[in-house]
Amino acid sequence: MKTLAILLLCAAVPAMAVVAPPPIPDGPVTYNSVSYDAPGDIPSPDAAITPAATGPISASSSEYRGNIGLNLYTSNYQVRGMGVTNRYSCHGWSSVRASYIPGSRNLFNWGLRQRISGEFGIIWDAKNYLGDTPLFNLNYGIGKEIFPNLVAEIGYSLHRGGMEGAFAKWQHHVPHRFTQDLNLTLTFNDHQRGFFGHGLMGVGVYGLTGTFWDFEVGYRFTDVVSRGSLGVDLELSGGLSPSFGYWGGGVEGVDAYRLRAAVVPYHKDGKFGRDARLYFRPWIQFSWAGSNQSKIRRALYSGAVDSFQTTVGVEGGYQF
Repeated sequence: MKTLAILLLCAAVPAMAVVAPPPIPDGPVTYNSVSYDAPGDIPSPDAAITPAATGPISASSSEYRGNIGLNLYTSNYQVRGMGVTNRYSCHGWSSVRASYIPGSRNLFNWGLRQRISGEFGIIWDAKNYLGDTPLFNLNYGIGKEIFPNLVAEIGYSLHRGGMEGAFAKWQHHVPHRFTQDLNLTLTFNDHQRGFFGHGLMGVGVYGLTGTFWDFEVGYRFTDVVSRGSLGVDLELSGGLSPSFGYWGGGVEGVDAYRLRAAVVPYHKDGKFGRDARLYFRPWIQFSWAGSNQSKIRRALYSGAVDSFQTTVGVEGGYQF
């Protein structure tokens, strides 16, 4: 499983660089005259394209190159929907994250763009094992839109602390609770039709080895509530997260299943919400442990994973 995942990751960048030729039209082809004198006929490759203002959705979030997000509060600490018991974390957690896409989007002349992101968080329980060390994640990715609304990205992640760091120290006795992994992600977000989702495959290369996966599909209901200049959208999604040997020897199966609902308040003039620069999103999630719960208990001699959790949270951010 790990060898197959590494081969898929190695093949991802060349595959993203392939652009299928346009279809050959049927019947006679008519050529219209083209003027090269008028300025501004050919836009810059990096120029932002703004959709017509007549539609219900504002400008696509792909126009924004940066994001500063706040996980103001989440009542349970989880990793891909798998939540730890109160023995290791009982007061939730908060974090700040940032993401930036540099201006050039034609890396290696393959039409690839880079993304740099990071997160710093605190688990609000300093007396418990996970809370006595702040956690942070650093990520670097290379991606490309391979189909409309579908972006593929291959990346590297460095983690310190949290569940990954704790398991790495318990299982492999690594110093400082560090882990590293390579990952391949497919992200879909159709702002007009409301469908969104992602698929993630990761390979642990330090601290924790093995592979982990994460899948999610969802739909965005627009104008669930509309009063004057304000309104509310509703996002519903479901996901599951398998892993194979990542959390320990013989731990193979599904880590967790989850269902999630989020409300997205918005202003009809685009001041906040939807794809505006400012956003605010309260949410609730129901998570069930999968078959790996009992296997993790046997590997660690500890009941670290909850069977069921109801988690609420509030997040917000600014896009630029």
